[in-house]
Amino acid sequence: MTAELAPKAELRLALTLGGVIALRMLGLFMILPVFMVLARETPGFTPLLGGLAVGAYGLTQAIFQQPFGWLSDLWGRRRVLLLGMGIFAVGGVVAALAETMTGLIIGRCLQGSGAIAGVAMAFAADRIRPAKRSVSMAIIGMGIGGAFLLSMAVSVPMANLVGLQGLFWVTSGLALLGLGLILTLPSGQAVDEQNAPAQESDTRVIWLLSLSVFLLHAVMTQLFVVLPGLWVDEFQFALSEHWKVYVPTMIGSVFLMLPILARTGARATEHKLLLPAFSLLGLSMMFMSWTGSLPWLAGMLMAYFIAFNLLEASMPALVARFVGQTGRGRRMGLYSSFQFLGAFAGGVSGGWVLGVWGASAALLSAAALCLLWGMVIGLLLNRVFRTSQPE
Repeated sequence: MTAELAPKAELRLALTLGGVIALRMLGLFMILPVFMVLARETPGFTPLLGGLAVGAYGLTQAIFQQPFGWLSDLWGRRRVLLLGMGIFAVGGVVAALAETMTGLIIGRCLQGSGAIAGVAMAFAADRIRPAKRSVSMAIIGMGIGGAFLLSMAVSVPMANLVGLQGLFWVTSGLALLGLGLILTLPSGQAVDEQNAPAQESDTRVIWLLSLSVFLLHAVMTQLFVVLPGLWVDEFQFALSEHWKVYVPTMIGSVFLMLPILARTGARATEHKLLLPAFSLLGLSMMFMSWTGSLPWLAGMLMAYFIAFNLLEASMPALVARFVGQTGRGRRMGLYSSFQFLGAFAGGVSGGWVLGVWGASAALLSAAALCLLWGMVIGLLLNRVFRTSQPE
């Protein structure tokens, strides 16, 4: 029997799950704007190891998303959410106590090991009616995007107060808040008997979106491996001042992005966002590579944030429309695996390109990939949507 929720209860559930993921991702993202500058004083630091530490959580997230999804199919979603958030808290403690780059990398790997993003999306798909499911996935996706935006605003001021080790203690505190939210979720597992398994065409969409989120997070991580040091080294723009760029560009991007997302969500045309959004990502990073002035970089950063958040909110909604009932946790874990594998790849590749060829090469390589993929995904998704009829 399906445990059908009232509309208000569906909204509360989506907001709670979005809050759980947002707290977790806030703890991971808030390291990005400051790590490559603050970690320079850590014994053993190199650009490559710094990039590895930034992206290490993505590798372990990618490895454990599907096992955690499979466990949630067997044990129930809430139990696995609690397990994953507990592991994340332990990872923050390990990183906070680390005195070498090796210790920081181990801590970041542990933080990523509690891989629950796919489980949270499966929980929402279990409990929320198909007609409202895309909205709930957008809320969870917006939780990730909102955590990213908030992390850009608070990370630098907080780092100035507590330092890198203090930031990791804060991430563990956020994990404890997340555990409290998980305990408010309904236990047991509701199954939507009317939701049929995905067909072949649906599987193609899931794979295309998984590759898309891989690139999105690879580029995001690579950008923040490069950007803080670029501002400090090229513009003598002190780390303590970076928030003066992050905050206004983030706020501006949200106001510009939300009307677009609302319109496409109401018309169920989120797939049409992928080509222009990936193109905007690529163009913004290409223009960043030309440096110019700080106002120029700030404008390009706002364009980047608009595109990133459109994709971060719309792609999970698309995945939810094409994932069937059978093995839902495992199938949604596939999408999340690629998301965090991209973060790992972006951290490592960004650190390597930065160390060998410099900041401009790192930005241009990411820009080229986004522009190319935007054309590919736009053509392929339009073709699939002409022949597919999702629920």
